[in-house]
Amino acid sequence: MLRFILISIFILIVLYFYWKLRARVVYHYPKNYPRKNASTLAQASHKTIVVCVGDSLTHGNMGESYVPLLEGWLGKSHFFYNAGRNCDLTYTVLNRLEVVIRLQPKYITLLIGTNDINAILDSANLQTYYKIGRLSPGTRPSIDTFKANYEQIVERLMTETSAKIALLSIPVMSEDSSCAANQLADRYSHFVKILAREKGLTYLPVREVMKAFLLQNPKTIRHGFHKTRSLISISMVRHYLLGQSWNSIAQIHGNDLTHDNLHFTTRGAAIVATEVERFLTGESQPVFETEEANSQTSSL
Repeated sequence: MLRFILISIFILIVLYFYWKLRARVVYHYPKNYPRKNASTLAQASHKTIVVCVGDSLTHGNMGESYVPLLEGWLGKSHFFYNAGRNCDLTYTVLNRLEVVIRLQPKYITLLIGTNDINAILDSANLQTYYKIGRLSPGTRPSIDTFKANYEQIVERLMTETSAKIALLSIPVMSEDSSCAANQLADRYSHFVKILAREKGLTYLPVREVMKAFLLQNPKTIRHGFHKTRSLISISMVRHYLLGQSWNSIAQIHGNDLTHDNLHFTTRGAAIVATEVERFLTGESQPVFETEEANSQTSSL
């Protein structure tokens, strides 16, 4: 009986610390998150202001973030605001654009949509988004709501700032390119590309580069997308309680670009950072300009 009580107490303690840790991760704000008085930081540095808008893939406390890589590469001339929030969907990004617009940045990058897809594929994810306030009760994400929200985000950024804007395709969701999540992400990313072309904005093919990497580096998939929720929990415990790096966790799980099918390793983050760097240094052109240039080249 005593043994049972001790084991029960131990389990309760573990669960308590797990939920405390989970809450800390979910509600955490990244370094250089754009707050009400944030503009003074960039103004004082006399640097070009860049705002990276997104979810946990941008935030970076559940995996490697591409923002610190950009700071290391371009930090002497550019000031990077990390406007990524864990568990964000297009709904929540649309509702917090004011802090981004207030900065009147020179450049804005937008990487959002992974959680919109997660909410469709897994009812447990959907309930989590309701519980933590990322979705209003009764709101049901779909590809149509994603398109509507995404277009409103872009429209506001275009009309209320003079920033150069880059839209990023959705990164891989598991390293099995044929899974249902990745098939949906292909459709969502196609919309993002079409919208970029219609609006004359720069499109950064993060997804395409990642899929090409996986094609060139084939392997047996050890953890399909259906295991993503458990992988996230395991990775969080391994990193925050056992002190393991995201890269070493990915190696244990048999992944290259992500450690839990969603959040980046250094290699995954570097792909995103490289695409954003090309945008900031002028190597990436708006979609319509790129296609026009390719058309002219092919006609020669």
